Amino acid sequence: MDKFVASARMNQYERGVHTPDFKTVVALSGVLKVPTAFLYCIEDELAEKILDWSVSGKN
Repeated sequence: MDKFVASARMNQYERGVHTPDFKTVVALSGVLKVPTAFLYCIEDELAEKILDWSVSGKN
């Protein structure tokens, strides 16, 4: 993602104006160091379990 448009694009994703394609979600998850499933998770409790599972799998 071009750093000159990244801020505006992320703002549009956060506001729900646009939805990133899967390739972008995979790239974002890599940068944020979270599982891709975490970014698709609606329920906070499940999102926490996904992060816990991800961290425990790396030990």
